[in-house]
Amino acid sequence: MEKEKLLTVGQVAEIMNLPKSKIRYWDDMNLLTSSRNRQNGYRLFDMEDILTISDIDFYRRLDIPINKMTNLYRKSPEELWTILDETETRVTAELAELKKKKQGIKRRKDQLLSLIELKEKEFIDEPLDVERIIPIDLKDPDELQTYIDNPSSLVIYSDSNYEKELTYGFAVTPKEFMEEETIWQQSEQTNPQYKQFLLTIKSDSPLENNFKFIKEKLEKHGYQTGTMIGRFIMTAEDEDGFYRDYYKTWVEVSK
Repeated sequence: MEKEKLLTVGQVAEIMNLPKSKIRYWDDMNLLTSSRNRQNGYRLFDMEDILTISDIDFYRRLDIPINKMTNLYRKSPEELWTILDETETRVTAELAELKKKKQGIKRRKDQLLSLIELKEKEFIDEPLDVERIIPIDLKDPDELQTYIDNPSSLVIYSDSNYEKELTYGFAVTPKEFMEEETIWQQSEQTNPQYKQFLLTIKSDSPLENNFKFIKEKLEKHGYQTGTMIGRFIMTAEDEDGFYRDYYKTWVEVSK
């Protein structure tokens, strides 16, 4: 190629929309075959270099290591196929992890949306979505991972006969952790009615909560209350400087 058709690193960077530093680095790593201007020592690139840069940029955007880009055009189709196959495996794993993160974000947003809605409405008619409760055992890595993946799996439970006792547990399906003791499980024979509300609990003193107030409100509307089950939403500092735990909570009601 004629000398006047050679391009400087700045011109190539502009054409390729790449930082000049990146092109210089690839050249220093011997991925390119640029020539030098004898008068000033500047790098000069021809059309072949531009095509090589384009290929290197493609592979680097896939996070393929620089050391696998050496002698790119001397690699066999089998070698390139192996590089891409390994990359595809990695990207597939990354996509699965991103999907998991997206699901986690959605769950947290749903939790916060529940908090916002329950703060605006005193009671909501919504079916109970807890099927079974087991004791908490944070030494069990599977249970711990369940909480990490979904903090709303942490629940609080109060039997109608022991309203002043609050039991903490994990919400699971009937087919999960089958070897664990069951604190509570939905009955297939009955279909109780529930009212949903926002339960607030003082973090360091769980019996300081608003359930008594909620119960009195329901009794004024002619309801008798039974079992109470709440899913954890979040912990936040209140206006008095105390930490409070917020639960999306269902209480069994009857007239």
